[in-house]
Amino acid sequence: MSPDKASLEDLTGYLGVGALELLGLFFVLDGVSGFLAFVETYAKTSSWAILVTVPALVVCYILGLTSSLAVESLLRLEPVLTPEHFAQATSSNNEAMVRKYAEVERHARLLNGCLIAFVVVGVGCLAETRQMGRFAFVGYLGCVLSIALGVLCPFLARHQQRKLLPLIVAVYHGRAKAA
Repeated sequence: MSPDKASLEDLTGYLGVGALELLGLFFVLDGVSGFLAFVETYAKTSSWAILVTVPALVVCYILGLTSSLAVESLLRLEPVLTPEHFAQATSSNNEAMVRKYAEVERHARLLNGCLIAFVVVGVGCLAETRQMGRFAFVGYLGCVLSIALGVLCPFLARHQQRKLLPLIVAVYHGRAKAA
């Protein structure tokens, strides 16, 4: 994997996490104050897309990156993959192993960020229920499912890291025995 591809995947991943957070914040604002009517009024203007698109992308990226790093810092009681494991992966001279290590770490960071994103979407779904009338159950269901998915994401991240760990050790020890 080239460094350019990794950078593009990082960018789009953080944009996605941030976009979910922005959506959740929008749901909260709309649920509390009826914000959608305000947005619809301005979205009809021709300058709206020009004025909002790039700043919204930047905000999404920053939200996604900071939430991913924050959750990673808060949840990292005992790291699954340590700097020693990275050293083992790189010293194996196995390019596929190094790529896989980088991929698992990138995905883990994004999944960690999804914790905040899905919790915010869940809170937004809950806020929207007061405007949904007899369909409020959809908001409650969205709230429960979003929060459950958000809580599941860090566990999935650690699971992916744990799956890679024996492979790193096996490749490293196989390389050490060969030398």
